Amino acid sequence: MNLIFEFIRYQWLAKNRHGIHSPFVYDLSDKCFKIKREKADEILLQEYESKLKSNNSKIHIQDFGAGSRKMGTERLINKIYKTSSSKGKFGKLLYQLNRHFEFNNVLEFGTSLGIGTLNLHLGNPSSKITSLEACPETHHFTSSQLLNQFSNIKLINQTFDKFLNASQNQKFDFIFIDGHHDGNALLNYLEKLKPIAHSESIFLLDDIRWSQSMCDAWNNIKEDKSYNLTIDLFRMGLISPRPQQQKEHFVVKY
Repeated sequence: MNLIFEFIRYQWLAKNRHGIHSPFVYDLSDKCFKIKREKADEILLQEYESKLKSNNSKIHIQDFGAGSRKMGTERLINKIYKTSSSKGKFGKLLYQLNRHFEFNNVLEFGTSLGIGTLNLHLGNPSSKITSLEACPETHHFTSSQLLNQFSNIKLINQTFDKFLNASQNQKFDFIFIDGHHDGNALLNYLEKLKPIAHSESIFLLDDIRWSQSMCDAWNNIKEDKSYNLTIDLFRMGLISPRPQQQKEHFVVKY
């Protein structure tokens, strides 16, 4: 996969709100993507991220995915922070989505240091957020930090497969998958997630172009009749069953 070519192609195809003819996607582009964080939320996020950036403590990583094995098993907190996918504009995207849609139940695959989790919480503090992290020491660190102050956030130290293989008694409105970076694993998760999603559930998939297998998986998802709505944001993909609408794929500027 040629990432430069993929980016050029994305830029060529991507549309802003004026080139979108779906009311749902137009509303997403025109309203959701324009949401700004509240000043108090911005300050809280900056304070939390500053703590992570200055933290030189080391933890042992038990990596169950394909994303960061080259970094070794012993990693500094500030180094993990640097590679986080949930900071910057894509952390803001999590905030915007939960502020706009006001999800009741949120599921996050891949807590890491909790930056994405915190963005989701601040976007809508009324959401019940379940966040999974397979690595014990990462889970322990994040649980001991800011996130343990919020009663609506449930942090679980468990692999994605173990969680999905257990019977769940709730439906999730929003599911963020960030953690494995393997195309076949992603397709497997999506299949297992179907019983705990509903027709209006929104899935956000991270790093859809991280590798050829992830790119191939994304192409398969775009063709999958289970999802009538697929949106390419270049780094991330947003999908939803939405059976009431005709199947359509969008490439949207973010």
